[in-house]
Amino acid sequence: MNNNRKILCGAAALLVSAGFFGASFLIPELSEHINRLGNGNLLVYATMLLIFCLVFLGGMLLTERWETGTWLSRKNKKVNELVFAVLILSQMIFYAIGVSMETSQVGSVSEKYGWHTQPLPLMILLFLAELVVFFRVYANIQIREEKNDWMVWLIYAVLTILIFYCMDTPNIFGRSEAGDHFHAHAYYNSVYNVYQGLPYTDTMTSIYGHYGLLFKIPMKLVGGDFRMFVLMIAALGTLAHVCAFLVLELTVESRILRALGAVAAAFPVLGMRGGYYWQVWPHRMIFPMILLLYAAILMKKQWWNRWTGLAGYLICLLAILWNTETGVILAVAWMALYISRCLAGGEWRIGRLTRTVPVHAICVTVSFFGAYGLVNLYNLSKHSPANTLGEFLIPLLSDSYMVDILHLDLPMYPSAYMGVIVLFLIGTVMGISTWFYPKQKNEGQVQLFFFLSISALGRMTYYVNRPSYHNLDCVSLSAVILLAYLGQRGMTFVKERKWKHWEEMDLAGVVNGTLGLACAAAVLAMSTGTVLQFSQNSKIKENYHNVGELEAFVQEIAEVVPENTHGFGLNVAEIYSLLHWNTQCFTMDFSDMAVIPESLQELQEQLTEADAPYVFTSRSSLPIWERNDPETYQWFSETYELDQTFPYYEEEFQFYRKK
Repeated sequence: MNNNRKILCGAAALLVSAGFFGASFLIPELSEHINRLGNGNLLVYATMLLIFCLVFLGGMLLTERWETGTWLSRKNKKVNELVFAVLILSQMIFYAIGVSMETSQVGSVSEKYGWHTQPLPLMILLFLAELVVFFRVYANIQIREEKNDWMVWLIYAVLTILIFYCMDTPNIFGRSEAGDHFHAHAYYNSVYNVYQGLPYTDTMTSIYGHYGLLFKIPMKLVGGDFRMFVLMIAALGTLAHVCAFLVLELTVESRILRALGAVAAAFPVLGMRGGYYWQVWPHRMIFPMILLLYAAILMKKQWWNRWTGLAGYLICLLAILWNTETGVILAVAWMALYISRCLAGGEWRIGRLTRTVPVHAICVTVSFFGAYGLVNLYNLSKHSPANTLGEFLIPLLSDSYMVDILHLDLPMYPSAYMGVIVLFLIGTVMGISTWFYPKQKNEGQVQLFFFLSISALGRMTYYVNRPSYHNLDCVSLSAVILLAYLGQRGMTFVKERKWKHWEEMDLAGVVNGTLGLACAAAVLAMSTGTVLQFSQNSKIKENYHNVGELEAFVQEIAEVVPENTHGFGLNVAEIYSLLHWNTQCFTMDFSDMAVIPESLQELQEQLTEADAPYVFTSRSSLPIWERNDPETYQWFSETYELDQTFPYYEEEFQFYRKK
């Protein structure tokens, strides 16, 4: 097997697709033409992935006769040294610029990170020193990887406790962007509506999926209490990390990289703003990690059969119910895994392939319509009409979903997302290349990481659609796992001091070793970031766990506001749930009211029909009402007058009475 062929075809595919990607955004005429066709970011991204795969596949097919050629297998010391130097220097320059520009990204809070509060050149030198010390120590000490695994499991246990604590943040109100109560309301409102027995309608849907159905029974058991809801969210976020830890355990042999990988995986929650941005943590993390762990177990135990495949599609069905976008991507990636396994080994059995593809396409379709059917069964049980496909898929099929508000241009300077895309393209190359070579010992692991990469590239659309820095978290666990796996090549490169034997290495060995070094360095950098930023991140959140303060505020409201007073707006359902009250007003969440402003007309109808004498809302909700439906807002301002206010940090809750 000639790995040089795979490296050259992969490099060619990367250069061609990267050239298209850059030209599509940097050439104004081309960029304008693409944007007229639809969402420019997504169109360019999808086309780039297609070009990459086609060029790589075409290259592997066209160069098949090179497999027996001697020129491609030649080992040249000077060429190897040059390739190593170019790869190392280019990656150092890329990451140095990327880190220096980190604070320019929308949605980033990186200006608070330690490496930005100190002179950047100094921090870069310190990190390089850390790398030198780390790799030098590793190269010169004897480590028995098969012993003392209890230390790694202890790290898993400590991280699990810390992650759960950091994500259990019920006291987030009134802190604007710091507490992100705006997105918290968007997420919780859907759960509260389903808890109260409301169906999904065209004016009261859920932007993030139909996860409220999966929360319905647990929420009934805890009386709809917002504190318990946050506790469940924290448990799910922790479970996603535990799944990631177990995948590391099943796929990464190096104990050091398993430990560092676990700490690195916790970086967004323990070191960054993650932990209360539920739209990512755990919403877009939990099912990808559950399915990845399931696939890793199948790989380890060799339990591949039709029943385990169907069980995977059942997980995908639940994932589609939870979040339509993520679930569909997982189902397609699961199908891609089975097709790749069918092609692996270089024996393209057309008969088997023509059976495999239709069967799995049917399974993907059944998973989708199974979730769609469950939503409509729920609606029918509430004596409500069934949702149309368009309503079920909101906002995925909406051309005008908050375009002016949510659109951002992808950064064209060296950025983290570029490195992440390249990382997952490497995983894709690993999988596709098995279609051209006889089966190897690590065949199962390669197919697993092919599935991980296809899934992650699909889920990257969440970031590409709106490249806000923290949205990149949606693939962070997958990235860390793949980095740790590939980093083993770098650790071997260091341990065996292969730079002393350039003349014995082929091109593939040099590239794999160099990229492995970069992957190991990335894992070390993220784990270092977790340690450095944990104390600062904990300080920011220290009062978010103060349930006593929140309960005292809620009781202050209960002493003035009559029970079950009609309530609406940002964070009102959360406050009412703590009192076990019913808002009696059910609308689209106010955070996303611009998507379906007609919901405000229903709010007016609900208040009018009930002849509500009192109303409870929040100050930040009224500008949203006025902006999206001035006519009904005027009715509200003419009908009700402010009676009393309840300030809480930067927010103010308001009690109105009828004039």
